[in-house]
Amino acid sequence: MIGLVILGHGSNLPDYRRVVEMHRERLEKLGIFGEVRTAYIVEEPKLADVLREMRSEKIVVVPLFIAYGEHLREIEEALSEFGDKVVICDPIGESELVTYAILISALRRINVLSFEYTIPHA
Repeated sequence: MIGLVILGHGSNLPDYRRVVEMHRERLEKLGIFGEVRTAYIVEEPKLADVLREMRSEKIVVVPLFIAYGEHLREIEEALSEFGDKVVICDPIGESELVTYAILISALRRINVLSFEYTIPHA
């Protein structure tokens, strides 16, 4: 079984956690991963704690960050206890899909585009 962890920075603002959990729920419904969890850098649950609780043989961690920075360097060092079981992906910021998300947001704001896309339920 392969597990997925969405790693967010964290915030004391409730909307931040709501958005990260929304992505978790969408990915969970797709049924691709045996486990889908969230973890945070500056709030609970912390990444190492989540990884220890997971049953998956392989766990993929996707940082919900724009770029590779100090936090991810610290995380990589701290995860040595998990060996090859855990792999950390590059931050999502360079993905072409983020470029399209920026474009769609701008076009919606100036009323050039007016549609909502919802991932189909699995």
